[in-house]
Amino acid sequence: MSSKPHIHGRRASFSASVALSQLGEDLSAIRKEDGLTWKDVGRVLGKSEDRASNYATALSEMPVSAFLLGCREWNGRFANGVLSLIGMKLTEIGSDATSDGEKLCRILRLAHMLSAAMTDMETPGSVDEGELREIGADALDEASRAIDALRARLARLDQAKLEAVA
Repeated sequence: MSSKPHIHGRRASFSASVALSQLGEDLSAIRKEDGLTWKDVGRVLGKSEDRASNYATALSEMPVSAFLLGCREWNGRFANGVLSLIGMKLTEIGSDATSDGEKLCRILRLAHMLSAAMTDMETPGSVDEGELREIGADALDEASRAIDALRARLARLDQAKLEAVA
């Protein structure tokens, strides 16, 4: 049983306008990176071209149904920016089918990069902004997916154990 308070636990505060802006920025980045039109984006979200472009400029609040369709299509690329405002992230369950050895390599690669950043003479003991940019989102995401896959596997083992006892 969790010792965390269920009603008034640790909460990160955020502004709705910041959340809408973050969603808009991420939606615009996805559109640009994937070479999509606003009509394409609207089709994914189940909305019109105009409505999709309004989401990107934070002129319109996105309904949950459109948000979930975006999550299904673009995973964390779409949702993790806004979810990070409340200390959360979206991860795809069972998406990492790599071997445990490959998972270890991803985690150790990130650990090595962090260690190198923390042992330099300019900012000993911390990772500065430039070093974090150098490490990059890819290395962080790869290690995170590896850890999430192991966590999901552990949850399945725990669930199986509970079912066997019941």
